[in-house]
Amino acid sequence: MFIFVGNYQPMNYYIVIPAHNEAQHIALTLESLVNQTALPTKVVVVNDNSTDETENIVNSFIEKYNWISLVNNSSEAKHLPGSKVILAFNKGLETLDENYDFIVKADADLIFPDDYFETIITHFQSDSKIGMAGGFCYVEKNGIIM
Repeated sequence: MFIFVGNYQPMNYYIVIPAHNEAQHIALTLESLVNQTALPTKVVVVNDNSTDETENIVNSFIEKYNWISLVNNSSEAKHLPGSKVILAFNKGLETLDENYDFIVKADADLIFPDDYFETIITHFQSDSKIGMAGGFCYVEKNGIIM
């Protein structure tokens, strides 16, 4: 499942992506994940009450990549800031086993550079005390990748 580039050893990582009406962005996000030099072991997109084409777009990726899955969620309209995203993330987390080295919560509008997770893995492997790592991603706003 991993493409070996550089000196890192493969790690299993899972990604959970809460998504609500992300039809404009989710394809770019998933495309950036399938192009990683170190592929994720599992990607779960949690479709949270979307009324657009989010579900259909994700399903088109599922047809090609068996490590991508979709969970449909019907969250309540809570008024606590961020609570819908956290609840959707937890719904995706419930579907995963424990055979991972790390878990990623990603937004549905991120574009990851091709070596993003290879770099994250390298950081984790460089020091056993590292518990969290991150980097730069790109977001498309109004047709411009920033």
